Amino acid sequence: MRILSVAAPGNGSGKTLTLAAILQAFPGRLTAVKFTTVYRDGVNCPRTEKACACRELHGDFRVVTDSKVLETEESDTGRLARAGARTVIWCLCRPGAHAEAWSHLQKIARPDGSDLLTEGNTILGTIEPDLLLFVMSPRLPRQRWKADTWALARRAAAVVLNSFEAPAGEVDALAAEVALHRGGSRPPIVDVSQPLAGWAGGALRDMVATTLGPAR
Repeated sequence: MRILSVAAPGNGSGKTLTLAAILQAFPGRLTAVKFTTVYRDGVNCPRTEKACACRELHGDFRVVTDSKVLETEESDTGRLARAGARTVIWCLCRPGAHAEAWSHLQKIARPDGSDLLTEGNTILGTIEPDLLLFVMSPRLPRQRWKADTWALARRAAAVVLNSFEAPAGEVDALAAEVALHRGGSRPPIVDVSQPLAGWAGGALRDMVATTLGPAR
């Protein structure tokens, strides 16, 4: 099982659009797994989700596979389902429960035979993906950046700078800052709402295709 992961400084960077672009480029090849860390104060509860499973998280983690919940209109998981995911899974975890949740989730995902596309930062302390993409946007205020932002930006195989509805000057400034953290390598600047084939002249699609290998 190959694992592709998408992470970001915070909500609003373009993670879900990035996952959707990958799924649309490789329809039916990947099971999409969205990880949400749920804090007891509710600070990270995705309130935009019409069906908020966080309210039903009574233990340390919950793996949601109910299609009625996952395919809710305008939810992130619904978008992933419609983008071409083979299956969609939503994993909600308390801090510190990601390893246990991952062990449980593999028993659900592996019989399907598909590779995994994950969304989330904290799970990356438990898994080592075959390909990690880190998507950033200057539209996301710095005060909303997660503490692991630059560590993950350095760890990623590629940083994708999302230019969607972002001022060109701010995009260029962030690109230069990313380069400082990645040994001088400037990130590709792409509109993540567009098809993956056009990102960086097709280089990012090729990167994903190489990681996945031939269709099985």
